[in-house]
Amino acid sequence: MNILRLLRNNVLFADFEDGEINALFDSLKSKIVKYPKGKIILQEGNQIEAFGILLNGLLLKYITKPNGSREAKGTVNQGGMFGEIDVFSQEGVATYSVVAADESYILYVDRASVINDGARVCPKLLTNLFKYFTSRMESMNKDTGYLVIKSMRLKIAKLIYDKYLEQGNLNVEMGLNRNEMAEYLNVSRPSMSREMMRMRDEGIITFRKDKITITDLAALEAIVKSN
Repeated sequence: MNILRLLRNNVLFADFEDGEINALFDSLKSKIVKYPKGKIILQEGNQIEAFGILLNGLLLKYITKPNGSREAKGTVNQGGMFGEIDVFSQEGVATYSVVAADESYILYVDRASVINDGARVCPKLLTNLFKYFTSRMESMNKDTGYLVIKSMRLKIAKLIYDKYLEQGNLNVEMGLNRNEMAEYLNVSRPSMSREMMRMRDEGIITFRKDKITITDLAALEAIVKSN
């Protein structure tokens, strides 16, 4: 396993040279743990002192509702993180659970060593952390904006249009499957699918799996600007 290459898939280390990563992890308190498929890695409500970076495998995030059922909150793919927000919060408590969907290798990085040793050895790490947190806050504000929209068509159109603006391409990578997209927009999947099919029949979009092609940008913009 090429740890340096895998770490560069992570937003915190994407602009690091090999020597910088080696010097940093000589000082940081960290460890790599292997988990079998189905193993619960993080339990909602537990205190955490480290965040995890997925080196290999696939993780699922979920929360447990009062009735005991689980609600999916997304996946963590190679290079992604979990616990990175909660570990730096004042409470330091996990707000969701994580389970291994496949055999997974996780690098845990201690919070205290990032704040103390990371700042001393490589200030760029803290700069990247601040940039990441700022980006997450902006994303959370945008997410809230989708929830207050009443129209199903407008929710879908705005999400697709925002992805188009981010990627600058009419062939949009949503990064969400249909179930995740419905959960993200807080709508039912059948209703969302029916509206997307209507938009397809009107020649506005086409779609396959998590990819959507905008076939009539002007019509999509008209929906978004009708808000």
